[in-house]
Amino acid sequence: MSTVITVENLGKKYLLSHQTQRQPYVALRDVIAERTVAFGRRLLHPFRSTVNGPRSSSEEFWALKDVSFEIKQGDRVGIIGRNGAGKSTLLKILSRIVEPTTGRVKIKGRVASLLEVGTGFHPELTGRENIFLNGAILGMTRAEIKKKFDEIVDFAEIEKFLDTPVKRYSSGMYVRLAFAVAAHLEPEILLVDEVLAVGDAQFQKKCLGKMEEVSREEGRTVLFVSHNMAAISLLCKKTIFIITGKIIGYGNTADVIKKYSNGIDESIIEWVRPPYT
Repeated sequence: MSTVITVENLGKKYLLSHQTQRQPYVALRDVIAERTVAFGRRLLHPFRSTVNGPRSSSEEFWALKDVSFEIKQGDRVGIIGRNGAGKSTLLKILSRIVEPTTGRVKIKGRVASLLEVGTGFHPELTGRENIFLNGAILGMTRAEIKKKFDEIVDFAEIEKFLDTPVKRYSSGMYVRLAFAVAAHLEPEILLVDEVLAVGDAQFQKKCLGKMEEVSREEGRTVLFVSHNMAAISLLCKKTIFIITGKIIGYGNTADVIKKYSNGIDESIIEWVRPPYT
């Protein structure tokens, strides 16, 4: 199988602002007096800066750093790690929602992503209209979308609400439709974040089955972020383990999950251990 995703030395940096001077309590009369004086100064000296507030400093935060890997066509790859490890940032970069700070990403094929509840659909449009909108974004013709339309509606189980604006959908209904659209409109690469946790257990099982089907039978590539190790084990042959923005494990899913679980166990032991001096 050919390589469809290549990531080389990928990094994503954010600047975090910090207030360095904490303001003490100030009485209302003092605030009024200070602002009155400041207003008078602006009238007398309109071009002089009057800023005299707390200073702020910024700190570099690397959500991802020196990340490199390859994924082949038809692979089903899990991505695991604690909250804040960089999993969602990675999927946003692969979805071209966020630009990387350093490194290179090469992707072959159309990408459909299901990242956060509330993204990907226009809230004022109906479910029907959003199906056609998403298909057009993926480069499909109206005729191609129509061929898949009934399958999408049947899978999502929202036929009764198809002509209702999606802003009126519950989070569960939204995710059902969003997944159905992403899975059935034939992207070569499907990226799915933890949003499936919003759905009920039966629908989650249905989604896992569909992701396996499109990968095994149609050769599509699936990247799946989850904290559910049972779901990762069922779906994914390979798994990426991320800690604080760096990949510390990539390979056989059972081996990587064992490494992840050992790290969790050690953290729990450290947390409950009484402090001895």
